[in-house]
Amino acid sequence: MSKGVVLVVDDEAQIRDILSFYLKRSGYQVLIAENGARAMAEMAKAQPDLILSDLRMPEMSGDELCRRVKGDPATRDTYFVLVSAMDGSASKIGGLNLGADDMIAKPFHAQEVLAKVESAFRIIAMQKEIKRQNQELTRFRERVTAELALAASLQMGLLPTVPGSLPGFRYTHRYLPAEGIGGDIYTILPLPEGGLALMLADVSGHGVTAALISAMVKTSFESQVRLGGGPLDWAQGMNRYLALNTLAEQFATAFLARLDPVQSEMRYVVAGHEAPFRLPGGARGGLHRPEPLTGQGFMLGIDEGLPFSERTAPMQRGDRLILYTDGLVEVEREDRRLLGAEGLIKVCAELPADADAAADRIIEAARDFNEPAPFTDDVTLVLLDQVD
Repeated sequence: MSKGVVLVVDDEAQIRDILSFYLKRSGYQVLIAENGARAMAEMAKAQPDLILSDLRMPEMSGDELCRRVKGDPATRDTYFVLVSAMDGSASKIGGLNLGADDMIAKPFHAQEVLAKVESAFRIIAMQKEIKRQNQELTRFRERVTAELALAASLQMGLLPTVPGSLPGFRYTHRYLPAEGIGGDIYTILPLPEGGLALMLADVSGHGVTAALISAMVKTSFESQVRLGGGPLDWAQGMNRYLALNTLAEQFATAFLARLDPVQSEMRYVVAGHEAPFRLPGGARGGLHRPEPLTGQGFMLGIDEGLPFSERTAPMQRGDRLILYTDGLVEVEREDRRLLGAEGLIKVCAELPADADAAADRIIEAARDFNEPAPFTDDVTLVLLDQVD
């Protein structure tokens, strides 16, 4: 079995014959050419692993051959050794600057050439292995990218379609995962007796693991809503489920609410989450400050026995509820100042009436505050308007 293919290029037949003899005896397949032009013709028929080329030749010199081989993407990885009668470091540097991988000075000893060739083929083998590994990494990265894109698409499918509406309500959202797929999740469910159930949650961490747990959070919430009761019952049930089915370092913050348009009220639980804002119907255009909902509690999933508390707030026709995850307010300027809840309140006091335009305004303000850095955490923003 051949150890590799060597193309010997020299205008002197005796040198070609000597090099061919020793290379073949050492186990290499040898191609020969008397000048650079003939070498190019040989390469069109068979691709060598290594080229041993004289520098001074008629028709096409060795330096021109080297430039062409190294300048062609199809052949530039071919190991190229220039053989030159020109002595001295300047000559060697000149040859290497042409793109040659090594130089051999004339007159040479056959054993020196063989040693150079053996060394070159060790380098060639390493280069091929690196190239193979890079190709495998590229294929793996492409496969992971495709799978993450599919996972992101599936996760988007878990979110309500926007803009959306339910009897008495209209809503929209902006969902911006930090890594293509994230741990934020929200859902809105109509209740058989009227009104709706609402959840926005933020799972610890980012990426695939957080996304998987966010799906568990959504499923748990939907199961609890089907069992009946209110936000306090839902929070307790979800907390038990997550505490028993996730690792100790995995948890979720959440806002759970039940909105009743007939009673014009909202019952809710804040489980370690950013407090949403209620924007009264007459407060748009900067007439009033948005009102943060009060209350705070433990995060979900830390311990199955944790207590939670339920609160009540007015929610009337024309009111807007603004929910968000902490990635929106924890954007940071170069001076390390955060947008924070107060900064978001100022933005929300000057929002347009249209919910989609308002959502875009909030995201734009957060991006401007954080410019030029991208969001480093998952960001979810939900606007819910109570209508006729």
